[in-house]
Amino acid sequence: MTSSSGPLTGIRILDFTERMQGPYATQMLSDMGADIIKVERRTSLTPDGRPDDRYGERNMYGKDHEDSKSYSAGFLASNRNKRSITVDLKSPEGLAVIERLIPQVDVVYENFRPGVMDRLGVGYERCQELNPGVVYASATGYGPDGPYVKRPGQDVLVEALTGWGRINGDATGRPVPVGTALADTLGAMNGAFAVASALYHRALTGEGQRVEVCLFDSALAALAEWGLHNMNTDVGEPQRPTPSHASPYTPPPYGFYETKDGHIALSSGRQIKQLSRILEIDDLSEDPRFNAFWPRVENGTLFTEIIEEALRKRTTAEWLELMEPEDMFAAPVNTFEEAFRDPQALHNEMIVELETPVGPLKFFGVPYKLDKTPASVRTAPPTHGQHTDEVLRESGFSEEEIAELRAKQAI
Repeated sequence: MTSSSGPLTGIRILDFTERMQGPYATQMLSDMGADIIKVERRTSLTPDGRPDDRYGERNMYGKDHEDSKSYSAGFLASNRNKRSITVDLKSPEGLAVIERLIPQVDVVYENFRPGVMDRLGVGYERCQELNPGVVYASATGYGPDGPYVKRPGQDVLVEALTGWGRINGDATGRPVPVGTALADTLGAMNGAFAVASALYHRALTGEGQRVEVCLFDSALAALAEWGLHNMNTDVGEPQRPTPSHASPYTPPPYGFYETKDGHIALSSGRQIKQLSRILEIDDLSEDPRFNAFWPRVENGTLFTEIIEEALRKRTTAEWLELMEPEDMFAAPVNTFEEAFRDPQALHNEMIVELETPVGPLKFFGVPYKLDKTPASVRTAPPTHGQHTDEVLRESGFSEEEIAELRAKQAI
């Protein structure tokens, strides 16, 4: 692998994660320099039994429409900078391989349902026996126990349970799921942060520990100000005045508004006087229907209708040309294509290109910047078992042992 100067260089992580919450977390740690050894099944299948098509069923992802399904993107988006080994944990020889690796790593990270790793023989207690200083991270749907412990933990299900569907709902009150894997991403970020904190504690004391993170807690905590506001006031259930309004508890302007050729984002109620002048309409800040917080909440739909009628007279670019010199809280509402070629995205190196088994592909860059020990995007996601021999050699296995393990189908 290309060398890293990240702050976690020298940290080795045994990664038993699948889908997104776990893999995205270990990818964050790998960007920071950790050596991630991804342990995969011998048979190249996804957790739900589909053929593993990480680069497309015919290795044509991104090159051929029929071979470019979102299943591939799900793997590629969360597994760069990693090495892949294959091990059959259900065979004695395969389990012995893992037990030999555990004393050589700093972190074990897994995201199976509670109890699965114990049944496989590599639960927390066993790993701690083999490596007393190990940081053992478990990422689950609902936590290690409780009333939902046996339920399937999945992003959309957790959004439904935690109120995200309701707060993201449309003007009729119909709940709407968020358009990306929100709970998975939040769980991953919390997991990576917790592991980094546990590693810091171990560096000070030598003591390892268990880390628990779950989709449910991560999604619930991220409701932040809106959740706190609901719990402590009589504001009631969230309901947006219009589908384009960003928050059911914040009065307009606070959302996306239609222009002549698209939409513009406006997000400051303190700038209504300026907005009215630029739009060449009556000063809404002096209108008793809109001159304070609660009147704007109660008349939010009407407020939106008035400003959108004015906004439709010019294009988004024309309005921004008038608003930006006055430091208005305004921005264009980009398409994906526009967002990924946005000058700020390019300046921040948030779109990077890597050489992969199917040719060059674009990936997101790292969103955290450290000037002394920078994170980096170094290698493409691995092919299935690509680094098995390499990792075992580094871990002290002889060529004869590797050949024997392969003959017994343990790796």
